[in-house]
Amino acid sequence: MSERDLQPKGPSSAGTWCCLGGGHVYTEADRELAEAIGHSFPVVPSAARASHAFLERVVDHTARAGIEQFLDLGTGLPVEPNTHEVAQAIEKNTRVVYVDNDPTVIEHARALMAIGSPEGAVDYVDGDVRDVQKTLDEARRTLDLDRPVTVLMLSMLGHIENPAEASEIAQRYMRAMAPGSYLATCDSYDSPDMRAAAAAYAAGGGPPIYLRTAAQLEPAGAGLEFLAPVGPISLWHPTEPDPEPVDQWGFVARKPLLPTDGSTEIDHPVI
Repeated sequence: MSERDLQPKGPSSAGTWCCLGGGHVYTEADRELAEAIGHSFPVVPSAARASHAFLERVVDHTARAGIEQFLDLGTGLPVEPNTHEVAQAIEKNTRVVYVDNDPTVIEHARALMAIGSPEGAVDYVDGDVRDVQKTLDEARRTLDLDRPVTVLMLSMLGHIENPAEASEIAQRYMRAMAPGSYLATCDSYDSPDMRAAAAAYAAGGGPPIYLRTAAQLEPAGAGLEFLAPVGPISLWHPTEPDPEPVDQWGFVARKPLLPTDGSTEIDHPVI
């Protein structure tokens, strides 16, 4: 990795989101911005916490469905439990690849490589998730893409201004995945409260966050089987009764299985 500033002067997206979500890896600038945003716009820390809770539920659900490989794109700074901790608690042989291009995130990802289950594997890719081919080539060091993978793109495609471009990136990853793979994605929903928060965040020195509507989120899952409608992620397989909707919307979808009887029709199992 080339030398890069591990202590940026201003707030970082990864550090601010980590602080908002209850993590512990952030700078003073991140904390100050997170506290200011959270005080004025409680919708944001609610969304950040919901995003991590969604990750935990998705990893748990797909691991129990038999997935033993995870590609965590735009992973951000760690908020425990991490992807590999949830997955390897269910199946110790699980293999996880984290991908990010934030230098601080990569330093923490390196540390995670020594923490995972000795039977499984934890690896990282230092790169931009928009460079799909390079990311996939490096992920193949650890993952067998001929077998199903859960692809996580949580609270990260909203850094891409054009929603069509964001959806196409997700589609390119899923085209490379084996049948039976899953895609989980979410981003901040285009609500009045989130619009005000995003403007304040940018004014405070944070990078632009581009909000999404349901219609802009759905194309990322084109051709996949949605496990639940696009909507507030707090309502997807909740672990608590009567959860409150949050302005963080997304979905989980599965790549259809190939037929096993020689027909040309695609099998659509109920999950």
